[in-house]
Amino acid sequence: MRRCRNNTLAIVFAPILICASVVLAQDFGYEGRHGPEHWSEDFARCSGKHQSPINIAEVNAVEKKFSKLEFFNFNVEPETLQMSNNGHTVLVKMTFGEDEIPTVRGGPLAEKTLLGYQFEQFHFHWGENDTIGSEDRINNKAYPAELHVVLRNLEYPDFASALDKDHGIAVMAFFFQVGDKTTGGYEGFTNLLAQIDRKGKTVNMTDPLPLGEYISKYLESYFSYTGSLTTPPCSEEVTWIDFVTPIDITEKQLNAFRLLTAHDDHLKNNFRPIQPLNDRILYKNIVETPIYNMGSIPFVNAENAAIGKWKPHSLAFVLLIVVLAALLRTSVFN
Repeated sequence: MRRCRNNTLAIVFAPILICASVVLAQDFGYEGRHGPEHWSEDFARCSGKHQSPINIAEVNAVEKKFSKLEFFNFNVEPETLQMSNNGHTVLVKMTFGEDEIPTVRGGPLAEKTLLGYQFEQFHFHWGENDTIGSEDRINNKAYPAELHVVLRNLEYPDFASALDKDHGIAVMAFFFQVGDKTTGGYEGFTNLLAQIDRKGKTVNMTDPLPLGEYISKYLESYFSYTGSLTTPPCSEEVTWIDFVTPIDITEKQLNAFRLLTAHDDHLKNNFRPIQPLNDRILYKNIVETPIYNMGSIPFVNAENAAIGKWKPHSLAFVLLIVVLAALLRTSVFN
């Protein structure tokens, strides 16, 4: 009887143990046996030829004049803002009222769909010091942190259905630079990070700020390429837009990210190594310089402009008087 009972328990618990082992095998991290070099063992797409991140070598970028990027509802305050420590990053989700969800159209996205891309979530990558942290690099330069704003192609009803489709997902990437000032709402944002210091913790922000308060203010200069998600399952055909102008953040605010933990260790260096560009084309958006700017020619104020306009006329008048005087003098002597 005891032997039968043991067999019955084995039958009941075997599927549970198998599922648990599968879940553990499917986990990923940034070092050790679950680090990026082992991701492809459990997630085949991570060995694809169009992976992210990449080094954005400006000398190899093809200049292209994209249509204007249009941002809708980026100044709308969300109904809720939830921050969570999922063991890999700080994941931020927002909820909005009907017809108030942030959406992006135009630019490189216009070639994928005319409907535009809708905001899904944003998250961060950072390093243990200021010399590393960003995933993409520009001319081999790494920034101390990087923000990813994840968007979904509106041709698909939800994120899951868009994930496996060509051009179903787009990512807007923003680099951080450390300084004495900060951008938008990061003061209040980083003050809440202590409440999600361990994996699985979540906090809701009171009086959340619009999405536009967390990104760069200059959105015309950018690079674009086709890549992948930088975490498993590493789905490809993701449209990347990397903005050149960094986001300002203070050292204190950045250190708040570095104090987070996952698996009883600090959550740090959560960035994937650079992947080869292979046969992909890297584009750089052409930003037209206004005629009044004239590149390196300095601006001229109104007073100086008036003086500049008067001088040629006054000089011509003086020359005219000199010529007339000479003629009169000649006629008198004659």
